[in-house]
Amino acid sequence: MKRAHKLGALAVTALLTAASPLAAGTAQKSFGGFVPPAGWLPPPLDPAGVQLQTKQLGPGVYALLSNRPPVDNSGFVVGERGVLVIDAHINGTMAMQIQDAVRAVTDKPILYLVNTNAHGDHTFGNYAFPAETQIIAHRKTAAAMHHFEEEKAMLLATVNGDASVFDGVELRLPDVVFEKSMIIDLGGRVVELHHFGHGNTPGDTVVYVPEVKAAWTGNLVLGAASIPWAIEGGTQAYLKTLADMAARLDIETIIPGHVLTTNGDSLSRYLKYLSEHIAEVQAAIRAGKSLDQTLESLPLKEAYLPPADSPLAAARPLMQGFHLWNVKKTYLELSAQ
Repeated sequence: MKRAHKLGALAVTALLTAASPLAAGTAQKSFGGFVPPAGWLPPPLDPAGVQLQTKQLGPGVYALLSNRPPVDNSGFVVGERGVLVIDAHINGTMAMQIQDAVRAVTDKPILYLVNTNAHGDHTFGNYAFPAETQIIAHRKTAAAMHHFEEEKAMLLATVNGDASVFDGVELRLPDVVFEKSMIIDLGGRVVELHHFGHGNTPGDTVVYVPEVKAAWTGNLVLGAASIPWAIEGGTQAYLKTLADMAARLDIETIIPGHVLTTNGDSLSRYLKYLSEHIAEVQAAIRAGKSLDQTLESLPLKEAYLPPADSPLAAARPLMQGFHLWNVKKTYLELSAQ
């Protein structure tokens, strides 16, 4: 286990180093009308050369883990009737790699594909799945997926500006939407879909397999040694969403949308970070500090950064950038109340 953790961390180092020059030039781009603060870095998600490695979590339950985080993870669950896949990845090539991983385990049909959020790195591979596969997403995720070209433009910063990553990609929308929760019986194996509220995106979906207490969290929990990133919403709603999730699910393994697998303790870390963060930004506003003064006075605490002497140290600038984004989002949110 330690060796796998180290290999993932070294991959983070290599990818962040490669992506940094473009990141510095794109930090001020508008994302849905929100201009990121200076110091923010787009997560490097270029899938070129990435391999998804299969890890069995229990009978019929498999995580597909990127060998170069933070490029997206995936996974699948096999029942007597067929297969459910979690997330379609960023393009057809990666979507086919997911299907090849399924076929290495079973020849049963892929009945369902769940999109955990609307971002293109989770949904652009939809079109490459069989026509008979039913795609499932939260109602808000399905609505957001209509902004297809907009999403491509926003993802460019994460793939070093290489639009060829999206060659051949076609919009394929969900066939089925849900509101709060949905239970899918694959035959002898149950998969639960939950929407606890707005977090990283409006339609964040958690895919939970109670048999092994494993949860695919998409971007709601980004992975080991990470902090929450309120890319499309507010931190107050994010805090409520995670508190509800922690209260309702018994989780032993989290397969995040990005970075390394973790456990239920990450929820406690996320809740503590958000609680402290909101209180600190509120105190800065009450003290009359401007946005720039607040950003300068509230760096990410060392406790929420990967240790400087650990293999994950290369992820520190990425987490610091997510924190700056959160500070600006929370400042604007609280100032408007």
